[in-house]
Amino acid sequence: MTKTFRIISIGTTAVAAAVFCLWAVRRSMEPSWELLTALCSLCLFTIPLIAALCRLTHPEQASLSIVPKKDSLREKMTTWGVLIGFGVAVSLAEFVLVYLLAKPGSDFLSSFQELYYRSDVGHYMWIARNRYVAEGPDRLRLVFLPLYPMTIRLFAGEGDLFSGAFLASQIFSLACLPSAYELFRLDRDRKSAAACARILYLLPGAAFLRVPMSEALFLFLTLNAVYQARKKRYLAASLLSALSALTRSLGILLLALIGIEMLLDYLSKFRQDKRQAWRMVPGFLGCLAVGCTGTLVYLLINDYCTGSPFTFLTYQRENWNQGLGLFFNTTAYQTEYALSFWKAKDLEELFSLSLPNLLCCFGVLGLLCYDRKRMRLSYLAWTLIYYALSVGATWLLSGPRYLAMLFPLALSIQRLTKTKAGDLITETALFALQTGYLLMLALDMSVY
Repeated sequence: MTKTFRIISIGTTAVAAAVFCLWAVRRSMEPSWELLTALCSLCLFTIPLIAALCRLTHPEQASLSIVPKKDSLREKMTTWGVLIGFGVAVSLAEFVLVYLLAKPGSDFLSSFQELYYRSDVGHYMWIARNRYVAEGPDRLRLVFLPLYPMTIRLFAGEGDLFSGAFLASQIFSLACLPSAYELFRLDRDRKSAAACARILYLLPGAAFLRVPMSEALFLFLTLNAVYQARKKRYLAASLLSALSALTRSLGILLLALIGIEMLLDYLSKFRQDKRQAWRMVPGFLGCLAVGCTGTLVYLLINDYCTGSPFTFLTYQRENWNQGLGLFFNTTAYQTEYALSFWKAKDLEELFSLSLPNLLCCFGVLGLLCYDRKRMRLSYLAWTLIYYALSVGATWLLSGPRYLAMLFPLALSIQRLTKTKAGDLITETALFALQTGYLLMLALDMSVY
């Protein structure tokens, strides 16, 4: 591994340095805090990237976890019940605190409708009611994917759409807890797996799991797709990843994780029976093709509505200034925003927009650097790809919300805490941060 490590390290570092220098020259960057934070971001990303590339050259060593003893049915049901009770308690506590502190009105549910309609909720409600259109200002809603609006209609029936959306998000957010537990249980004991599930539920950006938006459904599908892949049920994993891609465009990236799990399975079989291993390849490719169908359906919707399968990219660029950029460029302009807000004494924008984005971006990279040698290869590769594409948006507003979907972070955080007391302190701190983030959203601050 030493020679391979050196080659990959030197090559990756050289490419990263060249890209950074080219970016800095094109932007005419001078020594500044923006340049420094961008450089730190790229360096922190490069460290786990090198680790992932080195481990890809020896994928047979990728599965580092010891498979724990399975739960009995009684243990499983008990843990599920406790986790769901935990989720209900957290949700009620946060909603009551937000209701009391934000003072939105007298009626509990309608007050949250007033609070959340200021975000993307209104777009999902409109699509659920009217579907997509090809003309007028409402055509721009094509950038929001269709599965969550379809889910809203299913839960609402003939009733109020917001109530249906609110109910759907609460159910899927709670369902994420046992789903996360089952996934984490593949690598951890009962107590650690349950702690990881709670930590994932309490990440600051995971506040959006309880908001009538697509996050809860997306995370639920993601967790179950990965679980099926880990269980070597690749067709089920691919179908779930296709549904995930119909919920949020980044769902298509799950195919990278599933593909690596297939590779590990193939190599394991290859060492035992080469002929049987080759027979697995067509099935693997077929499953990956199935995983692409969600994205293909969305492209067909674009083509049907506008005559082009990629119209959503135009709408994102022209109306939301969203395009594919470099993740360290995001760090640079977020630092620029933070400094300008600080100079203008605009603490509201500083603490609700720039700082949460910067802290989440650097927090994720720090955890990846810390856990790069112990994190499962497929998880590490998927997290790096997801991070680069989601943070690389040319106008990032929703970093905490996007990055809260990175379920491997919960494993890394719990590995840091190690003890029961550490878990309690961590979960209490995360609950406070998440409640504050939800409150800022309710107060119409720059939380997206």
